[in-house]
Amino acid sequence: MGDIVKKMQGGKFIGWYMRYRDVDGRRKQRASHQPTRVLAKKLLVEIEARIARGLVGCPEPEPPPQRELTVAELCERYVTEYNRPRIKDIQLYRTEQRSALKRILPMLGGRLAGAVTPGDVRRLRDQLGTRFKPNTVMSTLRPLSTAYSWAKREGIVDCANPCVGVERPARESLLEFLDKDEIQKLLTALERKARASSAFRDWLLYVTVAMTLRTGLRKGEVFGLRWQDLDLTTRRLDIARSYRLKPKSGHVRHLRLPSALAPLFLEWKTMCPKTDEGLVFPVMGRWRLRMGRKIDMLGLPEALAEIGVRPFKRAWHALRHTFASHFVMSGGSILTLQKILGHADIKMTLIYAHLAPDFLGEEMDRIAF
Repeated sequence: MGDIVKKMQGGKFIGWYMRYRDVDGRRKQRASHQPTRVLAKKLLVEIEARIARGLVGCPEPEPPPQRELTVAELCERYVTEYNRPRIKDIQLYRTEQRSALKRILPMLGGRLAGAVTPGDVRRLRDQLGTRFKPNTVMSTLRPLSTAYSWAKREGIVDCANPCVGVERPARESLLEFLDKDEIQKLLTALERKARASSAFRDWLLYVTVAMTLRTGLRKGEVFGLRWQDLDLTTRRLDIARSYRLKPKSGHVRHLRLPSALAPLFLEWKTMCPKTDEGLVFPVMGRWRLRMGRKIDMLGLPEALAEIGVRPFKRAWHALRHTFASHFVMSGGSILTLQKILGHADIKMTLIYAHLAPDFLGEEMDRIAF
């Protein structure tokens, strides 16, 4: 038989509690939530009657059913909560994912996440394709698919990923680069301007452009470079950072500074202002020197326009493409180029393969009629 106990805490009565042996044979104590001992005893009798019939004396209340998320709510939870060790800058990652996912909200945002079908995603793809380039459509569908996969693993949704099996548009390779004549014109114009004005900003543009054209570094790797990463005597060049984070591949890579750059860097070092981080290419901010940012163009688009070069969609990245393209056209190995550029997957490097002087070689002359 069970009993009723008067529960006190700190000298204050907090309620009548029931003690009884449940159907599983274990002793349990539960608050009766009754105002009097008599009512608590009456409730205990009912519980013991349930136990006698082989039922749980005091069944746990079922949790209220969860409201199904809309696609907009699912995307917001994914952007806010998703994380993984390989992401170098989680805040930047979340900003980029949120920006991409905004494109789907007008069409799918108000739909229940579990009600979206592959057909809906195909229609979304086609609608996006009327407004955006294939690469943008790809970068929109990818985070949507990741959001569904993540939510499924976390038990947030219980539905299949509607993006699975939906054909994605073919990726376009934006391979913009300068020819040899344009390279020479650009370097000559930048050097002439820097030496004539002796202005810090002109020298900074000249040296950073020369560096990128001869090494193929990413913009973040250029701005993140410190003097400790560079030895002008041995021409050692360590790519240890992209801005203040690890390089895109996640690994430090070791290169040799091209011999053509060594004299220029010796000259630049004498005029480069010192910063706390020892930056090789500090940028003049509003009040002080700082590390360059993605939005800092340093006047490169204007410099390209002045020498009559067509406008590039990504001017700084075109310098990296220029290095890679001319490396391959000069007979450089694709495998070597992969190491220089820091590509984790050689598929990224193979976009330059068709520029090799022996690409297909004499293969097209094999057939004779």
